[in-house]
Amino acid sequence: MLLGTRIRRVLLMLDACYVGQGGNQLTASALERLGPTWSRSPGSGLVIMSSALPHQRALAGLFPTLLEDAVNGPEVAGHGPGTLSVNAIVQHMNGSGKRPGHQRISLNMVGLDGEAPAFFPNPRHDVRLNAIDLAAQQEAALDEQDRRRETELVTRLLVRAMGYQEAPGDAATEPGWWFSGRHAALTDLAAWLSTPEGGSTAACRVVTAGPGSGKTAVLGLIATLSHPERRRTVPSHALRLPADLVGAGAVDAAIYAQRLSDTDVLDALAAAARTRATTVGELLDALDHRPRPLTVLIDALDEAATPDTLCADLLRPLIQGSRGRIRLLLGTRPYLLPRLDVTDRQIVDLDSERWADPQALTAYTVRTLMEARRTSPYRDLPDAARPVAQAVARAAGNSFLIARITAGTLAAAPAIPDPTDPHWRASLPRHAGDAMREDLRQRLGPHAQRATDLLRPLAWAQGQGLPWEDLWAPLATAISGRPYIDDDIVWLRKQAGSYVVEATENGRSAYRLYHEAMAEHLRDGVDPEAVHAACTRVLADCVPYSADATRDWSRSHPYAVAHRAHHAARAGMLDHILADAEYLVHAHPRGLTPHLHQARSEAALLTAAVYRTRIHLHHNAAPQQRRQILALDAARAGAHDLHRVLVRRIPPDEWAPRWATGSTFDPALRDVLTGHRYTVDAVACTVLDGRPVAVTGGGDGTVRIWDLADGRPVGEPLIGHTGAVKAVACTVLDGHTVAITSAGEKTMRIWDLANGEPVGTPLTGHTDSGRGHIVNAVACTRLNGRPIAVTGGDDYTVRVRDLTTGRPLGEPLTGHTEPVDAVACTVLDGRPVAVTGGGDGTVRIWDLADGRPVGEPLIGHTGAVEAVACTVLDGRPIAVTGGREEAVRIWDLDTVQPVGRPAAGHVSHVKASVCTRLDGRPVAVTGSVDGRIRIWDLDTGAPLSRPLKAHFGGVSTVACTQLDGRPVVVSAGNDQSMQVWDLGTRECIPQPLDWTISRVCSLACTQVDGRPVAVIGGWDGTVRVWDLDAQSAVGRPLTGHTAAVHAVSCAQLDGHTVAVTAGHDATLRVWDLGTGRPFRRSGGFVRRPHIGAVTAMTCMALDGRLLVVTAHRDTAESVWDLSTGRPRHLGQLSSGRAAAGYAVACTMLDGEPVAVTSGGDNAVRVWDLHRLTPIMAVSVNSPRAVSISSSGDIVIGFGSDIALYRRPGHDRTEPPRPAGLVRMRD
Repeated sequence: MLLGTRIRRVLLMLDACYVGQGGNQLTASALERLGPTWSRSPGSGLVIMSSALPHQRALAGLFPTLLEDAVNGPEVAGHGPGTLSVNAIVQHMNGSGKRPGHQRISLNMVGLDGEAPAFFPNPRHDVRLNAIDLAAQQEAALDEQDRRRETELVTRLLVRAMGYQEAPGDAATEPGWWFSGRHAALTDLAAWLSTPEGGSTAACRVVTAGPGSGKTAVLGLIATLSHPERRRTVPSHALRLPADLVGAGAVDAAIYAQRLSDTDVLDALAAAARTRATTVGELLDALDHRPRPLTVLIDALDEAATPDTLCADLLRPLIQGSRGRIRLLLGTRPYLLPRLDVTDRQIVDLDSERWADPQALTAYTVRTLMEARRTSPYRDLPDAARPVAQAVARAAGNSFLIARITAGTLAAAPAIPDPTDPHWRASLPRHAGDAMREDLRQRLGPHAQRATDLLRPLAWAQGQGLPWEDLWAPLATAISGRPYIDDDIVWLRKQAGSYVVEATENGRSAYRLYHEAMAEHLRDGVDPEAVHAACTRVLADCVPYSADATRDWSRSHPYAVAHRAHHAARAGMLDHILADAEYLVHAHPRGLTPHLHQARSEAALLTAAVYRTRIHLHHNAAPQQRRQILALDAARAGAHDLHRVLVRRIPPDEWAPRWATGSTFDPALRDVLTGHRYTVDAVACTVLDGRPVAVTGGGDGTVRIWDLADGRPVGEPLIGHTGAVKAVACTVLDGHTVAITSAGEKTMRIWDLANGEPVGTPLTGHTDSGRGHIVNAVACTRLNGRPIAVTGGDDYTVRVRDLTTGRPLGEPLTGHTEPVDAVACTVLDGRPVAVTGGGDGTVRIWDLADGRPVGEPLIGHTGAVEAVACTVLDGRPIAVTGGREEAVRIWDLDTVQPVGRPAAGHVSHVKASVCTRLDGRPVAVTGSVDGRIRIWDLDTGAPLSRPLKAHFGGVSTVACTQLDGRPVVVSAGNDQSMQVWDLGTRECIPQPLDWTISRVCSLACTQVDGRPVAVIGGWDGTVRVWDLDAQSAVGRPLTGHTAAVHAVSCAQLDGHTVAVTAGHDATLRVWDLGTGRPFRRSGGFVRRPHIGAVTAMTCMALDGRLLVVTAHRDTAESVWDLSTGRPRHLGQLSSGRAAAGYAVACTMLDGEPVAVTSGGDNAVRVWDLHRLTPIMAVSVNSPRAVSISSSGDIVIGFGSDIALYRRPGHDRTEPPRPAGLVRMRD
């Protein structure tokens, strides 16, 4: 059909079961018949996309869904390319979480001129963005925020500003501007907007009033007049407003805060400034260089997700720290004004005599009576409407909402009442709920309850509102107990549509009530727990089933995964939904995380802890990535049921965590607070404004306050220290909650935690003859009724200071012979004492009243004492101390004796791992910074023995080999030693090294002429070969590197045993271990490629080639062919990251060479070394060591834990063979 035509580019998409076979046959035919003629045309080619492989069934409707997602997904391409790569589209479709494991999209391409033709235009392509790439894509992401603000303007602020009443059915009226009056308030606000300067009160104006008084109408009119386009739609003359009342662009952004979290509002503010910020400080810093202040309107503060914290922790710090950088026009009910800490001058109270407008209210009521219905009896009778409107307005007080509803009810009545009738006047509603109830009763009669039932679900909706689809009617049924269907919703829209506003969320329609006062009325008298329980159940009932009879949350409505946790928490059903692993995978973290603290059952508490462990990764993870993260953390936590369910849905071609250790997992974990840019060195807890808070000090010199209930920062970081903050303590001073901090610049500061301001001037730390010393520890107590601070310093002394006067009390307390690193206070025999720990390993008790030591020093620690805490045990005062020897000791302060035995068992970071077999079972051997070696059964995850105490310093590398037929592990450590351990007996085989090495940096094991040897890379740049059997050196050291040898790997090539070494001198060298010389091939030595600093390296022989994979500090991993005299750089393993590579390993898997890498981006990746493409990636915190067995088991060392990843259904059947070697460097 195509022969003889001018067509040279064809895309064919096949969607049917087993269709891949036809695609293959068609491709072969095309090559044979079209090739001779098409190959002469540039851009020619045939592309065939098949929805399934030859032996696979295709799920109905899946192919077009995946295709649409791929074309619209920014992961396929940003804004620069004009077209989308077909390869990228198919890769995205196959990577989708919606694709079942039994179906895979196939692609056949005949790009006869060498390039695949382009068929798909890029819907995000924007020529304006090509030149600036990343910055432009970030700008486009900010545009999404602008679209949300536009939705809020149109569906909330503008609708309220216009004020017209939408009548149902045939009586409907055209939208129009019914706004009336409020000239005084508008004039004052416009004047404030036009004069950005004006002292400390210029930072904000707050429009406030009771519900329904027109706050949003006033703010909505200002937002509309400021809009560069929509301002033209405002009939200023008809509203009796000056045409230039508010200038275009006077407001940079208008935000409607209903249901928004504090983070949502901060993101919106940052988008308005065209920047990114995660804290108030970052936002203010970003505003420093603006030519004029950022002006933002934020309405409905009282309807936000957390109004108190929004005002106190976000808006108030912005107002107080403004300094001309930002101006806020806010709308809220009066009860939040104290949280904003604003002055009377900054408040515009629409209910006050100055700004109230009773004439405007009457005029608005008149218009509603006459125009709310085309059939209104008042339409042509203004004289009749006026006295009725006056009576309605008088009953409504200052509420435009009550007047609106009541007048609309009267407009729908067939007759005009007698406005002089006292009974009629007394019956007029005075509350919004009464007005709403009377309106429904009079207009709908017996159907009023029907309308109420249908409106009630909207009163409990979250986000932008409740979706219609398959949720609204079922929710109305569940809440009311009466059956409703979609036809009832259609009826409601016709009969009571004025109560409902349509908005957009997640690209779908959402419905909410016109005013929050209506929602309050509909919630009144209803059991909230029962309603939320109904919501929780219905949101699950509407989720389709998968083939295995479980809910398929990937196809749930966005509202369900965003807000179900909110409803469940308020229904007391959080434990129930946490038992659904698939829900956890697909739930929006922002919607789930705030409620995890309400878990109650043991299983739910464990699940919540699993979710919190790496909560920072969940926010940006796709569902399949989140599944892998949760599965690993479930394995670490011993949550076996959760782990089993999560792993069951991992595709069979991906690795899944089989087991993991959990030395750093604790089910008590509630939250992870991030914000400090360096280490967090000090923490103290107190209560602020009735809420528990933590005060932390960091290496970045800042002091930060955290709300422990929700994990959010309180206010801005406290800035003043110029060095790292070493110690923090909290107390009460003159009725104010304060923190006392000490830092590396040798000063102490007192901070008022309520306002974040320093109290007085900085206090000098420990001084001796004019020389300052760092204060390492501080604790607070009271002495003779006065608040004091007890400090320990680098000058070996303990000092007491009166916090009221700032002066020292008495002489320094001396006795420690090394720096004092820890201080705690308690009461002993009715007297205040301090307990201190020092670098000298002693614990000392001091009587604070007379400054004398209490008893003798407590001795037992073998290293520095760096932590001290005091409490009461069985009615007796005790001290708990921690030291560098990895032990915790408990002391009875009455008897001054230790209680029980030291609690030991701390572990440190895993630095190296390797896989081997022991007695036919696969095992992993890991080495840690604590100097221990551990052996793990890979099938069960259990340790096979007690840890082997191998080195006094940390273990830097491990390797496995056979010695006299026995499996052994060879290790090197920072103590400049190499050790050999029999894995069967767990005994050390002495190796009398006969040379001096400054430090062993790297190690690998192999066989040379049938004898086991270790190849050792040294800090001094030498490479040495050690015969493990003879326990002697083989030949002379191999020299050539000019700096430390950080990586060693061995392979067999052309019958030669070779070692590849990588040095800090940025070169690779290949050595023939048989001759002890550089490897010679193809008539010359292998040249040394300059590769940059190497952090890890491995090699393997493949088809006569020597492949080397190197990891680097700041570039992607590289693959080299070192087989010939001229080394070839085959390419990079690019993942789009710019992070350090920590470890690399490789092996042959299913006949293909693969590499495993770990990096500073907290990911472990598996690579196809033939194509240099990623096979999969998993998120793991700080993965510093990896190894892979010949059967594909991947062992990862991260932190002080290890985990085994195994491909589901891949059993080991092949015999043992040498595992891939691993070398990493911290």
